[in-house]
Amino acid sequence: MNQKGQTLAEIVVALGIVLLLVTGLIGGGTTAIRTSDQSRLRSLAVSYNQEAIELTRKLRDENWTEFHDMTGLWCLDKDGVWTQAITACPINIDNTFTRAVTFSWNETNLRMDIVSVVSWQDGGATHQSTLTTFFTEWTINI
Repeated sequence: MNQKGQTLAEIVVALGIVLLLVTGLIGGGTTAIRTSDQSRLRSLAVSYNQEAIELTRKLRDENWTEFHDMTGLWCLDKDGVWTQAITACPINIDNTFTRAVTFSWNETNLRMDIVSVVSWQDGGATHQSTLTTFFTEWTINI
């Protein structure tokens, strides 16, 4: 009877250890998947920001006068369509991201300061990626 009791205790301890290991593996796998998804979203946000800067540069190159007049907050959707915003931009890329570009004329340095922000919701938190730059009228003849 003593041998049977000892074997039963060993089985209970072994099951407890296996349960702890399985729980740890599931928790680690869940964390890895969540981190991978967050990295993918951040990478997409950076790409959308870079695209916004390139489209802004294209605006500058096509018509400086119109570009110079684009002050304030502008929404930029996935198709490259610019829409002036009053307060905020809606989710405008893949039902996930909001891309907003702020144009601010810097009279002191004679340049347009640009701030591009791509934001998204994930796990109840708001995340964002921001790129800033400036553009000048580089085609001025001196």
